[in-house]
Amino acid sequence: MTDRTAQILEAAIQEFINTGDPVSSGLLYDRYEFGIKPAMIRLELDELEDAGYLEQPHHSAGRVPTNSGYEFFAKRMLGAAAAANTARQNDLRQMLEDRAWPDLLNELSAQLGLLSVCADLTREAVYKAGLQHLIDNLDWHDQSGIRSVIRDFEEVENRVPRASEKLGIGPQIFIGKKSPVTSSDSLSVVGGNYQIGDATISIFAIGPKRMDYKKVIKIFKNL
Repeated sequence: MTDRTAQILEAAIQEFINTGDPVSSGLLYDRYEFGIKPAMIRLELDELEDAGYLEQPHHSAGRVPTNSGYEFFAKRMLGAAAAANTARQNDLRQMLEDRAWPDLLNELSAQLGLLSVCADLTREAVYKAGLQHLIDNLDWHDQSGIRSVIRDFEEVENRVPRASEKLGIGPQIFIGKKSPVTSSDSLSVVGGNYQIGDATISIFAIGPKRMDYKKVIKIFKNL
């Protein structure tokens, strides 16, 4: 993939995350400087669709990301996230070091608008907070989608210990059914292991595929 094609794909996915509306070549031409005309942007979008990164909803002139598109975008954000020493970030790190799990998860959920889960494997304990944030931020399309998310919430304590063993230090991103802690294709998960003394702590943020990856990854990288 060329640099320009990657920039167009990143811009298209960012616009969709921001608005939830299918993204057209005209919108990208108006908002970004790619150095090419709308017709050429349209050709780039056609090729990205053929490659499986975008898809076109029925009766729509615009495109939306596929799971492969979200994976591409999340990896770009993972590579771009920088260190942050803000007061709120320092507060989160202190809560982690103090093992103040309810405070940490409530603050994470409030900042990110996602469901937060923490596993203290040494004590065989799993904590979670922020279901209301998850419910508020999901795009509900049908009852089966609602049921699958509820099942994931009910089962997360059972899945997290096994999933924690597969994580490395620092954040990883899982889109849709590739997640080790959820089975709904409507969800994305950011998770990572953190060493606190002699204990390994696993933290997960669970939300819609349209989550703010840049913000979530930055926070997880700086915990």
